[in-house]
Amino acid sequence: MANPGVRLMRIISYNIYGMQGYPAESAQSDLGPHGSPAHVEHFAQVLQSFGADVIALQEGVTQSLARDLARQLSMHLATFPSPTAFPGHVLSRWPVVESRTFSHVSADEDVPPFSRTAGAALLEGPDLRLWIVNIHLHPGDLDLRAREGDLLHDRLSALVAETKHAIVVGDFNSAVDEPGIHVHLRDMGFLNTMENADGGLRLTMDTAGIREWIVDHIYLSPSLSPGLTHARIIRDEGFRTDSPRPDGRWDHSDHLPVCAELDLP
Repeated sequence: MANPGVRLMRIISYNIYGMQGYPAESAQSDLGPHGSPAHVEHFAQVLQSFGADVIALQEGVTQSLARDLARQLSMHLATFPSPTAFPGHVLSRWPVVESRTFSHVSADEDVPPFSRTAGAALLEGPDLRLWIVNIHLHPGDLDLRAREGDLLHDRLSALVAETKHAIVVGDFNSAVDEPGIHVHLRDMGFLNTMENADGGLRLTMDTAGIREWIVDHIYLSPSLSPGLTHARIIRDEGFRTDSPRPDGRWDHSDHLPVCAELDLP
């Protein structure tokens, strides 16, 4: 775990698949009902194992369940509701000063922008404040995803005008060369830490039974990127399984967690 007395930050981004486990049926047979003490304790231990200062989750859970996790982890919590069924959360060892939600139900659109989730939490770190922008873009509609990217560019420009330190994390559901949010972030000078991870860009969806994909990322603002010390994709036991999947074997999620460590300015 990062030492609170040292200006080192470890951040995790993790699409946690609703805390169901993958495949969900196999996980439930071991953990019991969703929200049961054994279920919550399992995922609290998974998150605790990261030793992180900040954990951003996509495809999260109800607020009451997220609060239970935060209390077990002794972390502050910001939740970003979903217009559909995919809330996001930021768990932080640093206090949350404020949070802003970008994902809203629309009266005139069946699938509004940020139909999964998007929002920002302002954290009070050691001698600085920084934004954690947690996003989960649309998985299938390229035009909608491009629109989400444009909207995020506008929101992010306003955020960094207030506080220049920002980290954009989440499930981008897109390749890094797709027009949209990745291009906007590069144009703003943000650094994709996953391109600097061990071996460069690697699969973040890589377990038996799913489509392989590189979609989970952590971007650092220009004020923070010089401090990057290490980045990696967590592929430890329990997070993925080689094909063919043994009977009864399940993973914590269908995504892999991504991690970045940096020295703060």
